[in-house]
Amino acid sequence: MLRFLFAISLFISTLSACSQSYKLNLTTQQTEALGLLIWKNEGQQKSQHLTTWNRGENFPSLGLGHFIWYPNKGKGPFKEQFPELLNYFKNNGVQPPPWLFATPLAPWKSREQFYSEFNGEKLTGLRSFLSEHLDLQVKFIVLRLEAAIPRIIADCNTQQKKRIKANLAQLTSTTAGLFTLLDYINFKGDGVSKKERYQGEGWGLKQVLLTMPKEYENPLRAFGLSADEVLTRRVKNSPRDEFRWLKGWRARIHAYQAIIAY
Repeated sequence: MLRFLFAISLFISTLSACSQSYKLNLTTQQTEALGLLIWKNEGQQKSQHLTTWNRGENFPSLGLGHFIWYPNKGKGPFKEQFPELLNYFKNNGVQPPPWLFATPLAPWKSREQFYSEFNGEKLTGLRSFLSEHLDLQVKFIVLRLEAAIPRIIADCNTQQKKRIKANLAQLTSTTAGLFTLLDYINFKGDGVSKKERYQGEGWGLKQVLLTMPKEYENPLRAFGLSADEVLTRRVKNSPRDEFRWLKGWRARIHAYQAIIAY
């Protein structure tokens, strides 16, 4: 399955020292293949997992990328993506179900309410809508990475910029490396926001790229080991119990190196 998905050519533009943009020139076939892998990591490629509310979290996660939608005005430290996705749908000529715009907040105030209405008209219709537009959700994730890379580089000092660009060059040289970047930024963010910190330490793509060793033979293995270190630190610094998720996180990031690169 993976061998077939990654038997595709990849054309990636380079990022110069002064560039303000980063473009991933992917074909429709490439986008679909990468999207299926992201959906496998986030929701086992099952439609029922397009609308979820994880135990221990105070928000639902919706769509192929499990995009957050907060149910309260106070929100939280993690970047909210679902309202941005809805606007992206509209901007691309796709009209989401009207009830999604009736409130700027998620209409379910608790996990219990969410699952009591799981098979109701709204959530059933939302899963159907999201399953029909997986392509736009993948493009939304690609755009997120394209926007994040210049932001990550701008947030670094001179030495850090050099290190991050070198690691990016290694990772973007294969489809497996590109998937790793897309999956991780969707999984844990870009690492730039000061709000996404525990005891001053972030856990996003920026932190993983900076933690990678200076020399390595396998960039996917190096990324996985670096991500393990960063996420383990997050769990240790967390004000709540996140240890329950660490085993699954580790399985996900160390699986990157098993992907066949072309």
